[in-house]
Amino acid sequence: MPLAGGLPTPAQPVPIRPPQCRGPHCSPMTPEMRTVLLLLAILAMATEPALALRCHVCTNSSNCKQPQVCPAGSRFCKTTNTVEPLRGNLVKKDCAESCTPSYTLQGQVSSGTGSIQCCQEDLCNEKLHNAAPTRTTFAHSALSLGLALGLLALILAPSL
Repeated sequence: MPLAGGLPTPAQPVPIRPPQCRGPHCSPMTPEMRTVLLLLAILAMATEPALALRCHVCTNSSNCKQPQVCPAGSRFCKTTNTVEPLRGNLVKKDCAESCTPSYTLQGQVSSGTGSIQCCQEDLCNEKLHNAAPTRTTFAHSALSLGLALGLLALILAPSL
């Protein structure tokens, strides 16, 4: 139908539909979506061990060993060595959300006092130590760095 002035009206554009995909090998996912899903799957597998810290959990007069999976919020294995009157040494090992180490020198522990050791690796509180600084494991640092670099690559180059 012509417009006022004798010019014809522009034709309506015909929508272009992508070809229909049918069959078991057809996937509507784009390569970008596959990359994101692959990164999420790798991240889920890599972080699972970090969430399930295992520590020895027990209370005894000696160096007890009873492995146990810690609750989700626990980031430390904690060993408390206390000198109790009439009972002698009392060793308590457990999982902890936070831990502040305290050390005493050999032979300077008075009654009711003791030392606290903290560590962050699976079953790291197996042995009694006089001085064991709290440290983050190399694996956790590498995992964090890998996650950060993966997200940065995804943001800066989404067409990967």
